[in-house]
Amino acid sequence: MFSATKQFNKTVWFIIVATFFSRFTFLMTWPFLALILYREFGLDELEIGIFMTIAVCIGVGAGFFMGNLSDRIGRRKVIMAGLFCTTIAMLGLAYGNSLGLFLAATTLISIARGMVEDPGKALMTDMMNSRKCKDLALQLRYFAINVGAAFGPMLGVYLGIGGEQKSFVIVAVAYILYLAVAAVIFKLEKPLTASHMGSDQSLSALFKLLRLDHAFLIFVFASFLMSLAYAQIDLGLIQYLRVESFENVAKLFGILLFTNGMTIIIFQFPLLKLLENIEPLRKSYFGAGLFTLGFVIFAASSKDAEWLLITAMLVMSLGEVIVFPSLNIIVDRMAPEHLKGSYFGAAALGYYGWAFAPILGGWLLHSFGGTTMWLVVSAISASIIPLFYLAQTAKRPDFARQQP
Repeated sequence: MFSATKQFNKTVWFIIVATFFSRFTFLMTWPFLALILYREFGLDELEIGIFMTIAVCIGVGAGFFMGNLSDRIGRRKVIMAGLFCTTIAMLGLAYGNSLGLFLAATTLISIARGMVEDPGKALMTDMMNSRKCKDLALQLRYFAINVGAAFGPMLGVYLGIGGEQKSFVIVAVAYILYLAVAAVIFKLEKPLTASHMGSDQSLSALFKLLRLDHAFLIFVFASFLMSLAYAQIDLGLIQYLRVESFENVAKLFGILLFTNGMTIIIFQFPLLKLLENIEPLRKSYFGAGLFTLGFVIFAASSKDAEWLLITAMLVMSLGEVIVFPSLNIIVDRMAPEHLKGSYFGAAALGYYGWAFAPILGGWLLHSFGGTTMWLVVSAISASIIPLFYLAQTAKRPDFARQQP
């Protein structure tokens, strides 16, 4: 299975390794942003949800255009600009003393994420011809993300910087290094599939094509619902722990994120081998089912049964192992070669689920309590399964005829 890595070049390895280090430092601080907003600015659960929704909505919308831009002017230029913007935004979070500046910095981070991650995934697959190599590269990139997710928050808590505003300086320094190395690597190698300007790459042509691609639109909507549900682990969970008066919230949340990351580290490749002969969309059925079960277990948890939180996170993480790496592979297979950045950008519209998740979770938690919140997102997860089934058989355009 790993023999395909022999065909990886410097750019592919750089994106994988840099993804680990940037996500590791990022998650030392970012998951605790809700605690900073509560402690420093006095925001309640719903207000924090609205704050994050505004920032992520703007970022996801911008990501769609950035993916298309990367097809036309080159992925590497867009990635470099995104790394620079992330550095500036992290410094803004570190030294900002007003809610307005915090919102501006958080919004810029959301925009920059679309400039780095979606073109980065497309750039990796541009560097190789083999389908097996492309799939493995996307799997390893996802693995790197979760190694960072496993150890970043725990180190942040251990060092006492989780929830500390000045800790964002560490992330800024990491992105400066990321930017410097990228400048060197990108000069050494060029992708096999070069980005170029074309009339069929305009936004109007892309909108026309997407309207005809029913299967892809259904897939994006299913991704939206999945993000809407799963993102409760990001902000909804830490607020649930605080509202339900669990002891030492930051430490417990760090342990749960560590459980998530370690489960993925241990099981990603054994499950990949076990399910290698199953099509990516079919694998997604199993993942959505595990999400549904995991949220039900969260609903049954309490401060007197913390072990249920860990059990729920374990089940959710197994679902994540199956689904999330498959999503990038599905997009890469669905996308025409000359519009790969555009399709990754369009698929990122599913991240609007992450944008609305904080306000949905905050409203449910504030108005009805944690049990109701978890049961609602469990129902959302269950609804994803028939959508993935429809995406397998729905209408798709003839891409050869669409090109001039």
